[in-house]
Amino acid sequence: MIGLLALLAGCGGEKQDAGAPWQQETAYFYPTAQIDASNVEKLGLTWEFTDIVVRGRTNRGMEATPIVVDGIMYVTGPWSVVYALDARTGKLRWQYDPEVDGQFARRTCCDAVNRGVAVDDGMVYVATLDGYLVGLDAKTGKQVWKTDTITDRTRSYAITGAPRVAGKNVVIGNGGAEMGVRGYATALDKKTGKLAWRFFIVPGDPAAGPDEHPEVAEARKTWDPKSRWDLGGGGTAWDSIVYDPDTNTVLVGTGNGSPHPAWLRSPAGGDNLYLSSILALDADTGRRRWHYQTTPRDSWDYTATQNMVLADIEIGGKRRKVVMQAPKNGFFYVLDRVSGELLSAEKYTTVTWADRVDLKTGRPVFTAQSDFSKESKLVWPSEAGGHNWPPMAYNPATGLVYIPVIEAPMTFTTTPQPARPYSSVQGVTTSLPGLLPMFGAPIPEFKGQPKPRFENVLKAWDPVKGKVVWSSKVMPFWSGGVMTTATGLVVQGSADGFLTIYDGRDGKVLRRIEIGTGIMAAPMSYELDGEQYLAVPAGFGGAMNAVHLPGWAANKRENASRLLVFKLGATGQPALPPLLARTPLAPAPAKYRGSAAQVERGATLFRANCARCHGSGADLPSGYPNLYKMTPETHDAFQQIVRGGAFTHAGMAAFADVLSEGDARDIHAYLAKPPAGASPPPKPSH
Repeated sequence: MIGLLALLAGCGGEKQDAGAPWQQETAYFYPTAQIDASNVEKLGLTWEFTDIVVRGRTNRGMEATPIVVDGIMYVTGPWSVVYALDARTGKLRWQYDPEVDGQFARRTCCDAVNRGVAVDDGMVYVATLDGYLVGLDAKTGKQVWKTDTITDRTRSYAITGAPRVAGKNVVIGNGGAEMGVRGYATALDKKTGKLAWRFFIVPGDPAAGPDEHPEVAEARKTWDPKSRWDLGGGGTAWDSIVYDPDTNTVLVGTGNGSPHPAWLRSPAGGDNLYLSSILALDADTGRRRWHYQTTPRDSWDYTATQNMVLADIEIGGKRRKVVMQAPKNGFFYVLDRVSGELLSAEKYTTVTWADRVDLKTGRPVFTAQSDFSKESKLVWPSEAGGHNWPPMAYNPATGLVYIPVIEAPMTFTTTPQPARPYSSVQGVTTSLPGLLPMFGAPIPEFKGQPKPRFENVLKAWDPVKGKVVWSSKVMPFWSGGVMTTATGLVVQGSADGFLTIYDGRDGKVLRRIEIGTGIMAAPMSYELDGEQYLAVPAGFGGAMNAVHLPGWAANKRENASRLLVFKLGATGQPALPPLLARTPLAPAPAKYRGSAAQVERGATLFRANCARCHGSGADLPSGYPNLYKMTPETHDAFQQIVRGGAFTHAGMAAFADVLSEGDARDIHAYLAKPPAGASPPPKPSH
């Protein structure tokens, strides 16, 4: 049996059940049962919504799973825009654009995406990229209240996650641990938007004043007194927040440290609470009930922000209320969600940073391979994790959890970085050796290590036995989230632009539907007028927007953000987006070329300021303009774009605060002559 909230999470219907809030937060399980293995071939496209590009901004990632309540579908797109659609026809009822300043894209690690809304008691709640939590009237889309959740706007805070209704409050976290911030979770009164409580996840600079609450004082004991307080500490709650109505508890998944290596962040040692942890907080007061740290002294960006599943399952002959999570670090955790007791922790993918998790202490047993403080090391999983934000799903009928698993290691090298406004302070240089064949280079040998890979696979995991039951065929890296149904179907989209339907019991592929656009979000299902629908947002981007690799739909076709809805008996088929027009790399006009010294300096400045979005010279498609293919008009406007903010509306922020006119000139000189060959892109994170 699965808990009521898990059954309801994200499911669509004509009426809400017992006043429960509608939000994507736990199982991604849908109890509707019309579509099954015998009739999936009869699924056809019934409607499609394509009007997602806002104010001329380019197509970006679609990461939100829709929610349907009373026949209305609510979904978010890039730039935190909310769309209310007729769930039968796709007709737009209303649209809410928070008009996020495009300059804010500079403060994000991973695109101007949004992971959805919560709906409760006639209100729709959305968190905006620029840090506001907004309450909207569900019928009209009119703003009822708007509250700033950012405590320090000189820092690179941003929000891409979905809010969660928790009793009388609505809760949200924030992102920015890659950029040097201090994480916290904020609860607002869901009717008025007034602050109810705030839980700081890591200690602040002691020079700034006393600790805000007792839990911070307790965490401070696990940090070096001389820690890099100026870099914020990290620990941001950038995705998974879950409400357990049985115990009135909010479960918050927390993120990595800032900077990543613990020896740079907290040199004298310590576990560094509450980084990479699951926090159980009282929903009314925000006080801690229990915590579990999945990765003490995290140095590998092994966040515990991945989606959590609440369920009632039998373990050791006893029925337990549990929370399950497959965080980045490669272990699948089952915890008693009332007490926080660790019940199980087994590897769901290749793991070399730890041998195992000691069930008595709850702590991982670290390996020598995990320590890259003195020399570079190849470590599994990569910073992308064994599982990232694309949601896993749990089916109480099969008893299995379906995990979109990433199979990739990464080389880690400690690289102290100066703190700069709105820039990365990760403290590491990384590479993905499994990616090299895509660029014509062989994979190097790593003694005593499995051969590096760079791929995704869907795994069916038995949470009671702690083992894999079946695995799908290999998919392109960074494929999408998962849903499952009462009839045992498992549905997942992938980076190659296909929606695949599996038999959840044995992994047999029942149907593949070509969408032609990469899919990251988890699909969903709903029932209206006795008919079951299947909906999936499509649109690639997020952390992978800097370069679109071979095998991805976005490498071949225009990356069109859209929402597609299928049902039995419909006859429509998805229209494939147009093929990309290929243009050659082109040097700039002679007047913009510089000396060898200028080009070298420009390359350094480009890597520090531009490569996070614009890649590193690979002649591959991207979600951002390829600066080696600028038009003459763009070359002429280069200073106005880079320093003056001419394209701020589209997300190209002004850099005049950190780049002088001479700096921009040297970057331009570097771009005037593209680097020879193609080099791998920056590593993915979240």
